[in-house]
Amino acid sequence: MARYLPRRRRRGKSRVIVNLPRAVICLVASVTLALAVHHGMEITAAERSPASVSTWKTFDRQQECIYHAIRTDLPKGASIYIDPNGGYAAQILAELSTLWAVPQPAPTSAGWKISEVPGIACSGVSLKVSRT
Repeated sequence: MARYLPRRRRRGKSRVIVNLPRAVICLVASVTLALAVHHGMEITAAERSPASVSTWKTFDRQQECIYHAIRTDLPKGASIYIDPNGGYAAQILAELSTLWAVPQPAPTSAGWKISEVPGIACSGVSLKVSRT
């Protein structure tokens, strides 16, 4: 059985100097945790506000409308081209067309071209479908 000797104080350093870095680390960690909790509560409150909920409802309706438009306007398994310069809208179109159409890397290998354009069909946007 191992026998542990009591800790000896470091030579020439008082207990305050030895424990001060520990106390500072604990204080910094506590402040950081409190700020993270406060920030999380602010973000949650902002996302649950009526304006934010209304914005997300509109976004969900747009996505659902585009999803149904893709399945209505394109034949199943169609090879499509989505212009990558569309940015976020192009990414959404690629996601919504998955399992229905087959995205192609170039317009020459696709039979259809789709894009999202301003319109009234889907709460401010519409799906534009054309043969290539």
